[in-house]
Amino acid sequence: MKWFNFTVIFIIAIVIIGLFGFYIYEHYRYSPFALLVDVGVAKEYLRDRHVDLWNPVKRDEIVFENVEITERLSTYEFALKLEPILSKLNDGITRIEIQLKSTDKVLPMSFKLIDGDVIVYKSKCEIPVGSRILTMNGYQIKDIIEKYRDLFPTLDEFEREYAFVDKLLYAYPSIIDGSTIHITYYLPNSSVQRTAYIKAMDKKRWDTEIKKDVENVKIYKIKDYAILKILSFEIFDKKQMTSLLEAFGELNDATNVIFDLRYANDGDSTIPTIIISKLITSPTALYPKYTGRFRNKEIEKKQIPIEPDDHRIDAKVYFLVNNSCFYQPQKTLITVLNQHQLGNFIAWNIPESINKGVYYTDEFWKILPNTRTYIVMPQGRVEYNTNIDFVIGDGPDVAIEELIDENRYFEWLKNFIDMLETTKEE
Repeated sequence: MKWFNFTVIFIIAIVIIGLFGFYIYEHYRYSPFALLVDVGVAKEYLRDRHVDLWNPVKRDEIVFENVEITERLSTYEFALKLEPILSKLNDGITRIEIQLKSTDKVLPMSFKLIDGDVIVYKSKCEIPVGSRILTMNGYQIKDIIEKYRDLFPTLDEFEREYAFVDKLLYAYPSIIDGSTIHITYYLPNSSVQRTAYIKAMDKKRWDTEIKKDVENVKIYKIKDYAILKILSFEIFDKKQMTSLLEAFGELNDATNVIFDLRYANDGDSTIPTIIISKLITSPTALYPKYTGRFRNKEIEKKQIPIEPDDHRIDAKVYFLVNNSCFYQPQKTLITVLNQHQLGNFIAWNIPESINKGVYYTDEFWKILPNTRTYIVMPQGRVEYNTNIDFVIGDGPDVAIEELIDENRYFEWLKNFIDMLETTKEE
């Protein structure tokens, strides 16, 4: 019996010590000292791996930049604290990434920034698609964007705001550690203000019901035009890939083909590679000039050329773009096809960063020891000719109502094609 009592006491003691140790560790993780350790580790990874920091002058500019942390910070506050350092890299990729767990709370919606307004793009709650968000928990939505846009520190100002709304605003409950968000909004085509208390859902459910419940492309046919609207450059499974290839097959017999790249979700180079393969006549590199880093010197990286597709698109090809087209897949398409003079680019607002003559690729992620966040940086650099012949689009750009309503989008396409044909005749 004594042995039994001793065993029970021993187990209880171990549990208490373990819980106490866990509490101490969790408290330490976000202390100023621990956060400064993560800053130092992030600098080391950048120094050793960032594609541009083979250059000792640029490297020293980052390594010797001081960050002052004198209080405990959340992971998002920590990420914002590094903005002055990371923004110097100006590569569109480097950032502190906070990976959401499957049980983290997010809003049952996704959003787009259109004409300066935050618009509900997908919804699984009482706020309908197309609504314009005004406030969250009493804070003006513009103030929220201004506060958190620097989570994307190496983008231009508009691109920071667009990327935050597109990729992170849905996670606002996790950012502020809340479970219910008070939202005021305008209904679509209305100036009557409404109020809702929206209960957050788990990230795992959001991935299934909202993120992955998106078609990659939609096909429209008007006269002798086939229009392929790209909704997302991200492909999740084999089923989506099969549907995607079937959609591309419908373009083969068209006399004119339009690719609409506006407001598409970010992703990888799979769809750009397919489009390029259907337009080229000989093996073509994906990137005009592709460089990387080996230790402390810049090197040119080898590429496997894209082979022409057996079922080429033999048609007049147009690409519709605006200032939302700054993600890497869109830049890849624009720069490669422009270099080989394949297609016509019709723009309403030209992405500012497209004029830089360089963009970055090959994301490299490393975890930081205390905050368990990731430092993300590029390991590839692409240089291209900035002399891109954008034709300014006739008529208005696609509006909110046309973006979310398939019938109204179809009407917009009909009007656009009529204007396009009138321009051809002139």
